[in-house]
Order: sequence, then structure tokens, then C-alpha cells
Amino acid sequence: MNKRVLLTVSCAALIALILLVGFKSLNQQLVYAQEAAEKFWVFDGHMHPISSVYRRGGTIGEPNADPRFTLALAEQGGLGAAYFNTSIDEFYEANHLAVKDALKQIDRFYREVARYPDQVGVATNAQQVRALRREGKIAAILAIEGALAIESDLGVLRMFHRLGLREMNLVHLRANHIGDVGYSNTNLGRGYGLTRFGHELVAEMNRLGILIDLSHTAEQTVVDVIEASTQPVSTTHSGARAVSGAGWRDEVIQKLAAKGGVICVPFLPMTVSREFREKQPRGGTPRASRLVGWGPLIFRGDPATIYEFIDERNQRSEAGRGERAGQVRQDLPPLSDLIDHIDHIVRLVGVNHVGISSDFGGYPNNIKGAQNAGEYQNIAQALLQRGYSGEDVAKIMGENMLRLFDEVESTAGINSAGN
Repeated sequence: MNKRVLLTVSCAALIALILLVGFKSLNQQLVYAQEAAEKFWVFDGHMHPISSVYRRGGTIGEPNADPRFTLALAEQGGLGAAYFNTSIDEFYEANHLAVKDALKQIDRFYREVARYPDQVGVATNAQQVRALRREGKIAAILAIEGALAIESDLGVLRMFHRLGLREMNLVHLRANHIGDVGYSNTNLGRGYGLTRFGHELVAEMNRLGILIDLSHTAEQTVVDVIEASTQPVSTTHSGARAVSGAGWRDEVIQKLAAKGGVICVPFLPMTVSREFREKQPRGGTPRASRLVGWGPLIFRGDPATIYEFIDERNQRSEAGRGERAGQVRQDLPPLSDLIDHIDHIVRLVGVNHVGISSDFGGYPNNIKGAQNAGEYQNIAQALLQRGYSGEDVAKIMGENMLRLFDEVESTAGINSAGN
């Protein structure tokens, strides 16, 4: 082969290579642009589809008494992963029923997932989330709202971990033996700090690789947990006080972000909107036990009738929930309030520390534009319109929470098979 022929062949090969690389690059850009314009992958930091059907009947595949979440809506909205929370009332812990009720809800969790194997699967680590993502399925991650579910027993925590528990918040609606609740009046409103048992619990959650959620928790307890934890922590449904008057001070948000954590901005009207809180004072009123309110937690009646008492109080609670939902519906804030909240936290600590959460199945109302699982992408589009890049929107919509989940699980003191 002479030099001219060799040169011609070499040039042709080089041009082909350049075109191939260029085509691949262009193709990747077009695919990303399509995803950015149409649908982002979503990791919801806090929701209650299981505890909702556990209390209200139905399945996660069909509308029930709280129809904001169904698998069809979730697919429409681009949901890819979520913490599926059980919800334990303080009354159960006080009467030594919390572990049993948590187990019943975990059983429901697995039965619901098994009912829809083509749409949803259980994930206990980020690799499983990514595998389910490739299959087009939702990754359901078991979580517990209220560490009172373990009834002060770290052995119970370890067994829940074996059952798949990967996230738990420490305090729910009333202060407990772990720490204080967010609306505390003690210590100038900052509440008391992490207790001795609380320190033991944090250490064991770190060892097991269970993400610590600090939603509902008083500021001093929050600061103590951030300092005590060897892993990043989260708040899955709290706000920024500087924006709405609810949630955490900027200094606390900065501490959590410095630890590597993520602050999920919820679709909750009383959390993101100061105007809503002023119009609906009940929206900012501290809530107590769903079953007995601020009354005594210990059941003093005939022990044989405690479940009849629980059933009656559950019915009363659900009736009141529906009534309150109707009363506030006309005052629900716009989606822009949620975006304002995200903007504030991004400016404060950077885009790598912000996520989203719905609380579907928990609080009965959400802000306009994010009122069911089919509307997640409204948030993505609103962020794009605010000038966020596609990469940053992807982080906020889900990638930050996936990174956090991965880090906590992968840095645990034990592996999933060795506990």
C-alpha cells in the first residue's frame, strides 16, 4: 500500500471516528435534554402509602380514602424511589403495643410490594435502587416515623434492620426519652438535648447504616445528633424558618449540610407558607397523639377493651382529618412558595444538600401543583423556569437523596449480611 492510499485510509478512519464520537455525544445530549424537558427521576424523602392503606383500607395500586398516591400516579410523576414510612402513635409505645403495630405495618409493606411485582420492589441499598431504576420500577425503602416504635430496645432496632429498615426519625409528635420535639417551650424554645439513650441509639443506627431523620426534632437535640453522628443525617420534611416561620434556623441547616446531609423541602402548606400559617392557625398548632391528643397516654380502662378503644379513636381521628382538610383547601399556597423555599436553602448551603418530600398519606393537604404523585414534574419544570440547570434539577428531584442513602448504608459499621 503506497503512502497516498495509506493517508487516504487513515483520514477516512479519523473522520469516521470523529463523526461516531460526535454522534454519541449529540445522542447523549438529546436523550438528557428529553429527560430534562419531560421527566426527571424522583426520590421522595417522606411518604406514607403503607400506613395509609393499613389504616384506611385499599391498596397502593388503587385510590383509597387518601387517593393522592397510587402506583399509576407515581409512574406518571416519575417516582423512582421513596422512603415508605410506617407511623407509630405515642399511645402504642406507652401501652407496649408499638413493636407489634410496627411489625403489622411492615408485614403490610411486604404484602403490598408483592402484590405489584412489575411496578415496585424493595431496596435496602443504593445498588438495589439503581437496579430497580433500570427495570423501570419504584424502589420502596422501609422507614419508621417515630423511634418510639422500638420501645427503648436496641435489640428491636437490630431486628427491624434485618427486616429492611433503612431510615427512622427520632421524635414524632411528643417529646420522648430520646430527645425533645420541635415546638418545645424549654431552653428558650430549643428544647432539651439528646439523652443518654439517644446517644446509644444514634451510635447503633450509624453502625447498622440506618439514616437518621431529624424532622419534628427540637433544635438542641438536632445539634447534638449532628455532633454525635459519624454519618450524615437528614431532615425529610422540615422547612427553613427564615422563609415561612416554621422549621429550622439557618444556622442549624448549615450544620446539617456541613455534615453532608440533605434537607428535604416538603409539599406541606404550613411548612412552606407563612401566609397559610397566619390564615390557618391550626396549621401551625403543635399536634399531639393522634389517638388521645394531649391526654394521658396510659390506658386506664379494661385491658380487654384496648383495641376497641383504639378502633373508636382511629375513626374519630380520620373523621377530624377529613374535616380539617376541607377547611383549609381554599387557602392552600401556590407551588412558587415551595420553590422559594428551595431557593433559600440552595443559596444558603448549595444545591447538593436539597431534596423534596410529599408526605402523601400523612398530612391531608399539599400545596397547589403538588397535590398528588402524578404532579412531581411540576416542581422540576418550575425549577427549570427559575433558571436551575438540568443537572441541578436532577440533584434536587432525587440524586441528592440517593447519594445520601448510598453513603449511610455503605459506611455502616456492619454489612447487611453480618448483623
